Parts: sequence; C-alpha cells; structure tokens
Amino acid sequence: MDLFSEGNTVYVIDTSGLIMLESTFKKDNPVFAAIWEEIEDLIKQGCFKTIDFVEQEINDYEGKEDFLKKWVKKWKKHLVVDTDAASFNEAIPIINAEYNTGFLNARKQAEGKEEADPYLIGYCKVHNYTLIASESKIKNNKIPAVSERNGVRCIDINDFLIERGLRMERKK
Repeated sequence: MDLFSEGNTVYVIDTSGLIMLESTFKKDNPVFAAIWEEIEDLIKQGCFKTIDFVEQEINDYEGKEDFLKKWVKKWKKHLVVDTDAASFNEAIPIINAEYNTGFLNARKQAEGKEEADPYLIGYCKVHNYTLIASESKIKNNKIPAVSERNGVRCIDINDFLIERGLRMERKK
C-alpha cells in the first residue's frame, strides 16, 4: 500500500462502476453533489483510482454520452495509473484460468485488444486495493467472482457509498 494512504482503503474502479456511477448519480444533479465531492476528494488523496486500460475503454466508447470521457480526462493526473509490471504478471494466471469461461470479451480477443478486467484484478491483488465493479455478483465469470477466487475484495457502487457513509437525508 502507498505510504500516503496507509490505513485508508484505496478504491480502484472498473468501467462498469464508472458507468453505473454516472448513470445513476448524475454529477450535474445537486442531490448527488456529496457523492462526487467525496470521490474527487478521494482522488486528490490518492485513494480512488483506475488503471490505463479502463481509461482506454472509456475513451473507446462511441455513444453520445461523453461525460465520463471529460471527467476522466480532467482527473487523469491523479485518477489514472499505468498498469505496472507486477500487475501484468499477476494478470497472466487470471487470463489463463479464465480464458474459456466467458470472463474475457470474445470480440476484444478476436480483435487482439486487451481488456481491463484481469489487469484490474491483478493491480488490486498486488497492491491490496479494493475493486469497485457493477457486475453480477452471482455469475461465476464476472469480476466479483473472479476477484474472490483471486483474493481481491470487490464491492459495488452501493457498497462503496455505504462504506463511505454517503446517503441522502430528507429535510425536515
């Protein structure tokens, strides 16, 4: 774990987590301002990150929604980390073990493109970080199950909000 974050949980978010975050808790909606303030404060503290492969997945998105592209670009210096050699090495057995399970995207494999998921899990395993992903917790070939098999703590956005003590309160 990094010295500056000793004792603090460091969260690493997947593309699915970013998409869920943005689609459910729109940044321009004042009701959700505290969520985005918390995340951006965590980014500044080095406690909320993603890897370069996730940045690439966000940038490759061709839909009309461009908020995440702009937001990731704005915070890139503190948010996006390059996947290090140790994480690559940790991802290799994950890729080998999950090659035929449906965990890896067949289209990306056919196109010779890397995908973020095994590298995210490898990165979190090497650094003992918590992975945030919004994928099915019951399917055996999704990030939560593969993370669990590899000793990586994986939570979803709702778990993250609860862990950080974020909630909406009604005015009385």
